[in-house]
Formats: sequence, structure tokens, C-alpha cells
Amino acid sequence: MKTAIIDLGSNTIRLSVYNTFENGTFELLFSKKEMAGLARYIRRGELSQAGIEKACTTLKTFQNLLYLLKVEELHVFATASLRNIINTDEAIHLIYQQTGILVDVISGKLEANLGYYGALEALRPEQGILFDIGGGSTELVEVRSHEIFSSQSMPMGSLNIFSQYVTKLWPKEKEVEQIQSHIGDMLQKADLPDRKFNRIYGIGGTARAVLRIINDYYEKDRNCNVFTCKELEEITALLVSKNQQARKLILNNCPDRVHTIIPGILIINHLSQSLAKEDIFISKYGVREGYLCHRVIKNTI
Repeated sequence: MKTAIIDLGSNTIRLSVYNTFENGTFELLFSKKEMAGLARYIRRGELSQAGIEKACTTLKTFQNLLYLLKVEELHVFATASLRNIINTDEAIHLIYQQTGILVDVISGKLEANLGYYGALEALRPEQGILFDIGGGSTELVEVRSHEIFSSQSMPMGSLNIFSQYVTKLWPKEKEVEQIQSHIGDMLQKADLPDRKFNRIYGIGGTARAVLRIINDYYEKDRNCNVFTCKELEEITALLVSKNQQARKLILNNCPDRVHTIIPGILIINHLSQSLAKEDIFISKYGVREGYLCHRVIKNTI
């Protein structure tokens, strides 16, 4: 059976189509994304009508594609894009009016948990921290003895940091300092473990983009899914320098994230410095797969 999942995020709106099987497993058939940048449409805490229209236009495009592919089962969920605004109910209602889609707005804690459950399809961490840096929020899950010990969501993402602190495309030195200070303050307020782990784990588009850049720079196999803390530190410093090599790495590996990749890698580097001893593993699966398995197939959450 073919099932489609759409993740209505603050930076990207992603469509994934899966074959699902009776034994509870799945295979990804294809994935498509639109860099909608909904966080840029938030004014005084409200998602503007233009932002709601942008979401509807993208959803309609995906609906047309699914119709052509004869995929009938569709589930749509939203994260910080609709969760962290004051007109959530209005946005849900207008999207339903225009598309016939009832969006499931999930909590930050549930988003964090679903990210972990999705990552389990690619890895089985006994202990450590799993992070997911989105456009409008960052989720953290602490794992102990193969189980979720704690989970949390912070209103800090690559796109809302860019919108708040960066005046042009590339952050200036002073803006980088302000971003660094903001990330530090947010992590001070977070409930972080008071110890470091040999390995921490990342999911989501920002983490995968950083992985592609590191694999390219160090000439690793493109299927490599681990980088060291030292490599991350070196690449962070290189991207912040904004020299020709840095710009080439970004444009070659994640041109659609040219404005958000530096805020994103700064968050990852802060997490690495606080929580990781050796390296970071990036999973190819995340929140959408967690939603598919535990909200759709098994209906356990």
C-alpha cells in the first residue's frame, strides 16, 4: 500500500511517499521538497495570509502529484511552522478550506520523540543525544538503555535565527557573534545532560546538509554518515569565514540552504561542544518515518 506523508515545516515542506507492508515495515519510494520558508511570513507572532497561501499552494501541488501517481492515503503534520504561532486554529481552518486537508499540529515533545522513533529505522543507539534542527525549532532526545529518557523542543531553528540576526545573505562577523551568544543562551536554559557522550546523533535536513559538505570537503565516500567533532569544528570555522571555498561548498552541496546553513551548523557545533566527545552520526530517517510508523501504521502515539 502506498502512503504519503507531508511535513509542513518552518523552512521546508516535504513530501515522502512510502510502500507500507502488513508486517509494519516500509520502503521510501521518493521524496520531494519545497523551500517554502514559512517562518519568514510570521509577523508579531502570526502566520500571515501570504504564508498560509504559500502553504496551501505547495500542498495543492503535492496533491496533484499524488493524484497522478494514484496515491490515495495522505497524512499531513506540522511542527513549529504552525505550533509556534498565535493563529494556529485560523491557519488550520484556512488550509482545510482551500485544500481539504486537516493538518495534524504536533507538540515539540512529540516531534522530538517521533524523530527518535524514525531514526531507529537506521540505528539503535544504546545511549546518547539525538538532535533535529529545523527551521523554527530544535528538538533534543536523551536516550538511555535504548529508551527515551527525556525529550524537549527549543524555539531556535536555522531559519528563525537567520531572520532575526542576519541582514543580508551571509552573516557578518558581528552577526555571527550575536548568533553564537543566542545559541549559548538557549542551551543554558535547556535541560542538557551534565556529561558528554562518545557519539551523538542527528536527523533532519540541516544535519544531512552539513554531512554532505563535510564528506565533500574531506573527500569521503558520499554514503559516509559519520563525521568527527574536529571535522565539524573545522568546517564551521570555514563556512563562517565566507571565503570562496566556503561559498563553493555551500552552493555545491545545499544551494537551497544558502541562507540557513551557517546558523544551522553553528547550532550543531554548539551541541557537539557541549555533548559529544568523538563524533556525530547522521541518520537518513527522522520525523516523517517516525510519524509513519507510530502515528499511521501502528497508531501507538
